Amino acid sequence: MIDIYELTDNAIMARIGLKLKEERVARNVSQKELAKSCGLSMFSISQIENGHNTSLLSLIMILRALERLDILNDLFAEKELSPVAYSEAMKKMQMNERKRAYRSYTIDNPDRKVAEDFNWD
Repeated sequence: MIDIYELTDNAIMARIGLKLKEERVARNVSQKELAKSCGLSMFSISQIENGHNTSLLSLIMILRALERLDILNDLFAEKELSPVAYSEAMKKMQMNERKRAYRSYTIDNPDRKVAEDFNWD
């Protein structure tokens, strides 16, 4: 198995292009058919398959057309929280809850308004 961290960025792009081409050929799809189904030009498909720089959007469009978006699942995986981490997160949320500030109504507060101070008529 190849250590991906030892590869240059260009080498990784070349390998991705090669894998996309292998997937396309395995599905017996021409570049023209793939281009039409994903909305890219044949030139773009060729460039990508030959390891040239592309946009992330183009890669997603190709993966969708090849029905291989599943290879991106690791990017969307939710981290599981341990019970301890969950408990700590809940405590933190409770501590951060907004609390209503109440004015101190005491006899020492002459500005205090009470119901008797209002004329309800």
